[in-house]
Amino acid sequence: MHGTPLHSKGGSMIQLIGFMVLLYGIQAACSNPGLAFLPLVTYLTDTLGFSATQLASFQLVVVLPWFIKPLWGLLVDGVPLFGHTFKSYLLICYGGIIVSFVMITSWSEPSAISLVALGLVISTGVAFSDVVADKLMVVEGQKQGNANILQASQWAGLGFTAIAMYGLGGWLAEHTPLSTVFLLSTIFPGIGFIAVLSFFPEQPNKTFTLGRSWQQFWQAAKQPNLKLMLGLILLLDISPTPVDYVYQRQILDFSNTLIGNLKAVECLGLGLGAIAFGILTQRFPKLPLLRLVIISGAISLLSLSFMQDVSSAYGVYLVRGFTVTLRTLGLFGLVVQICPQGAEGFTYALMVSVANLATNIGLLWGGQLYDWGISFAMVAIIGSLYILLCGGGISLIAVYSDKLRGF
Repeated sequence: MHGTPLHSKGGSMIQLIGFMVLLYGIQAACSNPGLAFLPLVTYLTDTLGFSATQLASFQLVVVLPWFIKPLWGLLVDGVPLFGHTFKSYLLICYGGIIVSFVMITSWSEPSAISLVALGLVISTGVAFSDVVADKLMVVEGQKQGNANILQASQWAGLGFTAIAMYGLGGWLAEHTPLSTVFLLSTIFPGIGFIAVLSFFPEQPNKTFTLGRSWQQFWQAAKQPNLKLMLGLILLLDISPTPVDYVYQRQILDFSNTLIGNLKAVECLGLGLGAIAFGILTQRFPKLPLLRLVIISGAISLLSLSFMQDVSSAYGVYLVRGFTVTLRTLGLFGLVVQICPQGAEGFTYALMVSVANLATNIGLLWGGQLYDWGISFAMVAIIGSLYILLCGGGISLIAVYSDKLRGF
C-alpha cells in the first residue's frame, strides 16, 4: 500500500477519526463558511460599498479553486511531494493559509483586489487540503473497511465547527476590527500544521507517478461501476430545488441575522446526521446505501414545503441538515467503493465536482419553476417527487441488473 499513514505505524482508529474531524474542522474555520465570513461580508458591504451583484461576484471568484478539485486530486495521486502523499501537501496548505491571513492583518483597510488575491490563496489551500483529506479517507477506509465512519467523522467536524463559526463570526462582525478576525483565523490552521507535523506518521511513497495514476483512473473508467456512479449522481442531484434565500427575504421577510441563525441550525442537523450515519453503518454493515440516499433526499426537499414562518423554519432547517447529510454520505459511501487504487483523490474529487455541478443545475431548475409562478412549497414537493420517481425507476432496473443490486 502506497504511503499509508496512521495505521502503518500502529496508529489507532481513534487517531484517524481525530484527524478526520480536525481536517474538516479546519475547513469550516477557514472558509467553509469560515470565522471571517460574516465580518468580511459586513466589511465589503458597509465599508467598500459592495452591491449584491458585486458581493456575489466576489464570492464566485474566491471559490474558483473548488471547481478544479479534480486537478488537485490528480496532483495528490501522482506527484508525491518530498516523498509523501499526504503530509507535505497538508503542511504547505496550512502554511499558505496562515501566511495569507497574517498578511491581511497588516492592512488596516484592505482593498477588494487584495482581498480577492489572498482569498484565492486561502481558498486554494482549503480546497486542496479537502482533496488530501478525502483521499486519506478513501485509502484508509478501503483498507480498513471503515470508510463510512471516517466520512461521518469528517462531516461531524465540519458541522459542529461551522456552528461555532456562524455564532462567533456574527459577534466579531459587530465588536472587533476585520484585522483581528483574520488574526484569530490563523488558530485552526496553526493547530492543524502542528498536529500534522508532530502526530502524522507517513512512510515515503515511491509507488505511484502522475502517469500511472492517470492510467489507473482510465482503466477504472472503462468499468461499468464508475460510469454507473456518475449517472446516479447526475440523475439524483439535478432534482429541482427551491431557492430558499429569495423566498425567505421576499415572502417571509426574514432578516439576514435570522437566516444566519437558520444556517447554524442546519449545521447542527448536519453534525447530528453525520453521527447518525456513522452509527447506522456500524450497526448495519449491509445497510442499502442507495435506498438511504433516495429516502433521505426526498425528505430533505419535502421538508422545505413546511417552511411558513420563523418557528417552522427552525424545525425545517434542522431536519434538512440531518437528511441532506444522510443523503450525501450515503451517496459518497458508494463512491468510495469504486475508487481505483492510486487514483483515489482524482476520482473522488471528480465525483464531488459532478455532484456540485448537478446541484447547481437543480437550483437553476427550481429557480426557473419559481419564476414561472409555481409556489416555493410546490417546487419543493416536485423535487421530492422527482427523487422518489428516480428511486422507483432505479429499483425496477435493479431487478434486471446485477450491477445495481450491490448498492
